[in-house]
Amino acid sequence: KEQETTTKAVKETGGKKLWYQNQVVKTYYYSTSGGHSTSIEAWGTKLTDHNTYLKGVPICDEQGNDYERQLPWYRWEAKVPQELLGNLIELNAGKEIGNLVNIEVTKQGVGGIALELKVTGSLKTITIATENKIRKALGGRGYEITKQDGVVVKSSNLLPSAFFTIEKNGESYIIKGRGYGHGIGMSQNGANEMAKSGKTYEEILDYFYPGTQVQ
Repeated sequence: KEQETTTKAVKETGGKKLWYQNQVVKTYYYSTSGGHSTSIEAWGTKLTDHNTYLKGVPICDEQGNDYERQLPWYRWEAKVPQELLGNLIELNAGKEIGNLVNIEVTKQGVGGIALELKVTGSLKTITIATENKIRKALGGRGYEITKQDGVVVKSSNLLPSAFFTIEKNGESYIIKGRGYGHGIGMSQNGANEMAKSGKTYEEILDYFYPGTQVQ
């Protein structure tokens, strides 16, 4: 519902924009970080002079403590049966690989995000690139995800984030992840925690989008 605090925030920031190199910037944001944002390269976009404000930063205080370390999605884990994961990858990637043999993260980006995934099947080996396609390939219904507070949720169309490690354990794969969302730009929960600690909105925007100015 409408609140006095949000109405006040809108009125006090009316007419202000975030600029970078004389252009209004695209302020991408997501839910929760696992301690570090990533660069726009995670979407397959090259860093240029015009988008380096989306280069990825550690999201921690002056003592090096992650702002979101107490939040549920800061860390999460899933145990996915091998046959189910193989079927999901075939369905989501649109390629027949046969029986799943192995999965390996072969390239990482800023903050440890997965940029390339090598999937080996009995019929074919495929490479899946960019954070969104990787999250889609490993997403889908049929397994459960446990957040760090112990709450268990059902899997959905996308893996919570592409900040993860994956290891084979018997007839299953263990996925250990960090954060929720694409990880580019501003973490909403991170910004909230920073505000609670006394940071102003200008300081928060400058932190997540380095080199930008509010004008």
